[in-house]
Amino acid sequence: MTKYKRGKISQFSLFAMFFSSRVLVVFTLCNVTSLGKYTSDLLISTVLGFLLALLFSVPIVYSAVKERDLLEKKWISILYGIYFLYLGSVTIGRFSFFASMELNESTNSLFLAFIIICACIYAAWLGIEPLSRFGSFVLAITIIGVVSVIGFEMKEFSLLNLFPFTQNSTEDILMNSLSFACETNEIIFLTVLSKKVNGRIIKPFYWAVGLSFLVCALLFFFSIAVLGNTASATSFPFYELSQLAKFSEYSRLDSIYTAFWIFVVFLKGSLFLYSASECFKIKGRGRGTVLSGIILFAIVWGIGELGFFLRVQNIAIIAPFIIFSLVIPIGYLLFRKKSKGEILLEKL
Repeated sequence: MTKYKRGKISQFSLFAMFFSSRVLVVFTLCNVTSLGKYTSDLLISTVLGFLLALLFSVPIVYSAVKERDLLEKKWISILYGIYFLYLGSVTIGRFSFFASMELNESTNSLFLAFIIICACIYAAWLGIEPLSRFGSFVLAITIIGVVSVIGFEMKEFSLLNLFPFTQNSTEDILMNSLSFACETNEIIFLTVLSKKVNGRIIKPFYWAVGLSFLVCALLFFFSIAVLGNTASATSFPFYELSQLAKFSEYSRLDSIYTAFWIFVVFLKGSLFLYSASECFKIKGRGRGTVLSGIILFAIVWGIGELGFFLRVQNIAIIAPFIIFSLVIPIGYLLFRKKSKGEILLEKL
């Protein structure tokens, strides 16, 4: 039986945070950030993306299980801290973009991002234990929200909308697969959070990734079956689905959808800030978190001003992910093994 240790989280908490964090990808998917049309072949991309995510996870999971700390080198730790802030800026920037496009066109997306980042700074400053408890709450409302939207739209479901099944090119299907795999930021979270779990990480991690991909596939399937060709014409298909869902003549579910999206963005943004501050290892309670929050806001502002993120979406997500999930961990393991071998030879 695993005993509780202060400053650590349970296996279920890890699962809850990772599952909710990964499901956020389908909320934020829009026709700007995916290639081709919003059609049934996204299901193929989801399956292939899951298989690629499993492959990409091997180096970091291996390091975490064998307790070979990737972040023991200061320069590697700083690089990962910067990458966490970049990923946080993408997550918060996407929600700000959604709010300005769909909720209220007069909304200042930069001001909204500032408010979210301030809230995330406070949450990250509290530490991983409060974040883990909030993660369990977010898991519950995410499941309730998804089930509610699907349940109230069952009457509009039509299998005919799923055909023709493949409309996008093979290149687009494969690129979307790679993009879905590289959106699995939970793999990178393991570099920090694996040391914070009170127990083994393999089962909760892979259960979270597997079930989240399954939910994403279900949401793609249902959105396309209900919306049909309309899905490709809307900026945020799943949000459009929630607008159509009604539990009474005058009551729509888009407000519920927006609410659990806000909760998940807050959770994921806080995790990015917490992980970044852990990587920077700045002495003094809260200093690393505040500094990370300031840098995060600067990155969000830069992305908004330059329009960089929307122009090179796939390259900007895929290339850094491959570097931080494969190149650096594999290089670290190889050179670490080599250096240990040289030390043993010197002792002979």
